[in-house]
Amino acid sequence: MARRCTTVPGFGTCCRAAQQGLLNQTMVITDSRGNKRCAECSTVQSTSRDPRKAGRTVFQFRFHKSSECGIGPGGCPYLQGGAGAGARPLAQRGQLQLAAPGNF
Repeated sequence: MARRCTTVPGFGTCCRAAQQGLLNQTMVITDSRGNKRCAECSTVQSTSRDPRKAGRTVFQFRFHKSSECGIGPGGCPYLQGGAGAGARPLAQRGQLQLAAPGNF
């Protein structure tokens, strides 16, 4: 489950990804420690027990293996077969920089 940060103003990671057209795609983000991470934002229907919130469309944030975004040892997209079976070419993945560290 994604953490919520209420002390940092601005939109969350998934909202920014949606604005940039990066929903349902793996993307490289920079976390609050400056590390590059592979992640994906998508939308799902809420399963809240509260009848007022149930069924609403909400964001779902997930981390992926670094190799899926070409990060880390053996993950270079330029090497034949080194990017992993599920990796997409670099041109098809998005890059999202967090303006507010830790806001995801």
